[in-house]
Amino acid sequence: MTHGHGDDTYKYSDIRINFSSNVYNHFNHDGLKNHLIKHFDKISNYPEPAPQTLETALASELSIKPEEVMACSGATEAIYLIAQAFQGSTSLILQPTFAEYADACRANNHKLTTIFQIPPTSFDFGLLWICCPNNPTGTVTPLKSLLKLIKENEKTVFVVDASYAPFTSEPLLSAKEAAAMPNVIMLHSMTKQFSIPGLRLGYATANTTLLSKIRAQRMPWSVNALAQEAGLYLLNHKADYKLDIDSIISERQRVTKALQQTGKMTISPSDSHMILCQLSEGSAAELKERLATRHGILIRDASNFSGLSQRHFRIAIQSPDENDQLIKALKDEI
Repeated sequence: MTHGHGDDTYKYSDIRINFSSNVYNHFNHDGLKNHLIKHFDKISNYPEPAPQTLETALASELSIKPEEVMACSGATEAIYLIAQAFQGSTSLILQPTFAEYADACRANNHKLTTIFQIPPTSFDFGLLWICCPNNPTGTVTPLKSLLKLIKENEKTVFVVDASYAPFTSEPLLSAKEAAAMPNVIMLHSMTKQFSIPGLRLGYATANTTLLSKIRAQRMPWSVNALAQEAGLYLLNHKADYKLDIDSIISERQRVTKALQQTGKMTISPSDSHMILCQLSEGSAAELKERLATRHGILIRDASNFSGLSQRHFRIAIQSPDENDQLIKALKDEI
């Protein structure tokens, strides 16, 4: 899906506040910028064909083996590599969710089945794709339910996208747990965790057998030199990028209440920093344009998510002051 993602600020001339991308926009990147400037000469040479130095550092951070980590140009690269590795398979996708799962599967001749709730019993599919916490709803599949499904469906490969794991306090599957299982691939996003979408950096974790199958599809030099350098820097400076999850969740609850009090939209339950809203009338696309052009505020028109309507939009919590500006703008425009 080349078009229809969030963070399409390039379409507008004066966006002041961006709620459309599921990243937290208030980290101070000065240290990272200075570090990359010092290493800018690396653009004159090829990076490692496979980013093994970064993968080794990630493995150490996660307490798993380097062979159980594959660094990628964003988690999206891993999605397409997985679909390619299992070309022609049968895939089950829990919707509404990130469109790239379905797009990657279609590009690799998968037979697709869509569901809108976790199946209670066993099933016969090659892969099950699940985002946890989910985009765009922000909900978390209960860990106990997920583990039960994984155990009961050993012939199904579970692709668990944990890109938004830093934004919830709910219990989640860990990379170490997943690597010990024969049928789980996890996706992780440094893009989301550290708010660096322009650098494109993520990774997949799984047992060695599964990951070797996916690695066989990877192009050499897919992670550029500056992205690799940034990844190493960020792992060494995690304390500078620590999210106050309790405050973020509390702020999400406050904003949710304020939006509900307008009486002009329905708010879906969430376990993370995302809020999915459905207007009582009017379209999300029109609301997005009004907010962008009149207020310099960007939201995510969520109407292109499978199972959602033209009235759905999504926001990601930012600072309290910015959230207040959004609430006021929405009251003016709906």
